[in-house]
Amino acid sequence: MSHNPDLRPPEGWTDETEFHLPDDHWPLPELVHTEKPHQAPSTAAFLAVAQTPEYTNLRSGFRRFAFPMTVAGLVSYFTYVLLSIYAVGFMSTPAIGAINVGTLLGLAQFAVTYLWTAAYVRFANAKLDPTAHALKARLEQGATS
Repeated sequence: MSHNPDLRPPEGWTDETEFHLPDDHWPLPELVHTEKPHQAPSTAAFLAVAQTPEYTNLRSGFRRFAFPMTVAGLVSYFTYVLLSIYAVGFMSTPAIGAINVGTLLGLAQFAVTYLWTAAYVRFANAKLDPTAHALKARLEQGATS
């Protein structure tokens, strides 16, 4: 792939750094399709797949996992915020040397977010992705049910 070196930035574009680069330094990768070419599914195919039990189970499985996890995440975050506003004495209690409880709870937010993300990825890989890939293949093959 080669970019057009004569290409100029759009009107009003202030950053010209990428437009003057030679081909071997062009930072944007060539777009390649990693899948076999296929015809775009029709609206009828989408509607037919949306009526299948597999699709219904996919949606309900996602919702059963995502909604409680979202609520738990919001409760965790807002608990931290409310504690920092209304429990200043508790949050400023020294825990480890100069590090107080508020700092530890703030850092725990990162750990909790990481754990929830890891749990979702594991759940999606095991439960959602196989069904989603099967439905995608059905659509790409042109099946309508």
